[in-house]
Amino acid sequence: MTEKKKNGSGGKTRREFLKDAGLLVGGTAIGSTVLLAACGGGETTTVTAPGTTVTNTTTVTSTAAATTVTETQTRFVDPIDQMEFDTLAELQAHFAAAHPAGEGVPGLITLNVNDKLYNVTVDNEDTLAWTLREKCLLPGTKIGCNRGECGTCTVLIDGRNIYGCLVLAIEAQGKKIETVEGLGTPVNLSSVQQSFIDHHGYQCGFCTPGFLMSATALLRNNPNPTRDEAKMAVSGHICVCGAMTRIIPAITEAGGA
Repeated sequence: MTEKKKNGSGGKTRREFLKDAGLLVGGTAIGSTVLLAACGGGETTTVTAPGTTVTNTTTVTSTAAATTVTETQTRFVDPIDQMEFDTLAELQAHFAAAHPAGEGVPGLITLNVNDKLYNVTVDNEDTLAWTLREKCLLPGTKIGCNRGECGTCTVLIDGRNIYGCLVLAIEAQGKKIETVEGLGTPVNLSSVQQSFIDHHGYQCGFCTPGFLMSATALLRNNPNPTRDEAKMAVSGHICVCGAMTRIIPAITEAGGA
């Protein structure tokens, strides 16, 4: 069937329109440039008809959101020779072999805390209380006044109760240190800890570790102290909450440490 032009000037047949638009080659519709771009972005599309070659070259630029992937790899570095290792175990093995007794590490000391050795680096002015908390990661020892008045930081050194804030960490080398973490476990409390619970010998609990350590030192030497002896043993401690009336019987009735 012959396509006819519309009446009036400027009219085109459907075939003429498609041909002028570049959509018809050798009697075959090949699609618009936009379609070619969408389907084959960045490629060269060639359509061949008998005796005719038509090449449509389209360039499509696509901008996608950039994605940044950051990978963090942990490396363990020897502080002396700067050698790097993939695991902490590898570093520890190398360190023990290459630097026996920590030779060459400034400020490196060994503390025996609750029968466990801690190799830590300290400055000359670091107190034992601060070192136990920050370097040995034993937060049971509290720091209150930090000047030897409240008793909160009390620990045992060779069995004697002392203020941890008045002893330098470097002075505690070679000694046996005990903190509240070494008295018992949540499922196996020491007799002193259990007695403090039974008598409600605490309130906010901040001063309690210090009281427990001094009470432990007393009861090891005197399993059945009098009320006055218990008062004397903890006379260097302050309980701001006012639990002293319950702390003293908690000590006298603990039945030894």
